[in-house]
Amino acid sequence: MNHLMRMLFGGRAPAQPVQRAAPTSRAMPLSQDDSSENATRTQLVQVLLRDVLRRHGIPFNWVESQMLVVASRSRGSGMYVRLIMKHWDDRLITHAFALQNTLLADIARFEPRAFDWLHGVSWQLDVDGSCPHTFLPHKTYWQEPAIPATPGAAAAPAPVVTPPTPAAPTAVSVSEQEALQDLERLFMIRDQEIGRQAADGKPPVGYEKTKPTPL
Repeated sequence: MNHLMRMLFGGRAPAQPVQRAAPTSRAMPLSQDDSSENATRTQLVQVLLRDVLRRHGIPFNWVESQMLVVASRSRGSGMYVRLIMKHWDDRLITHAFALQNTLLADIARFEPRAFDWLHGVSWQLDVDGSCPHTFLPHKTYWQEPAIPATPGAAAAPAPVVTPPTPAAPTAVSVSEQEALQDLERLFMIRDQEIGRQAADGKPPVGYEKTKPTPL
């Protein structure tokens, strides 16, 4: 599987970093666009998020993605990725920023022009019933100094968290089959994007016409 992923992504120029701009009053959320371009991008983010969750052993039903079409005066039309946390887990909230960065890196690796249309990422907590922290603590709680994590130091005992009913398949072959199906979807999304760019008269990234080097 890793070899197939390297074949898919290998040989590309280093992806430019995704520009992440904070939402402003000038960026107004719109209803989901039905255009094939935005539909393709939505599928891309969904497949890549699923792949990130699979690689790191996070249950698929803990995090979902939603795409929002926005219009900004400064950057024009684009999309925001909304990551929806469906199950509370202290480990997941602790590593939410790392999960976000991993997903953005994968999007930029697959679509080098992502920074043109991806305006940013937002989070939504939809964890009713699974989050034990339902009330804010006393104000003195926030005045206590935070204990920074020290590399090599013994970690504090993690709270006992009962995960939801495992939705992951028990057989490894089934998991590999799902990964191959997601990979096929990535190939299909890539072909659709190449076809769309060709129809617009823009050569896909990596297929631009070569130019002679001036002497």
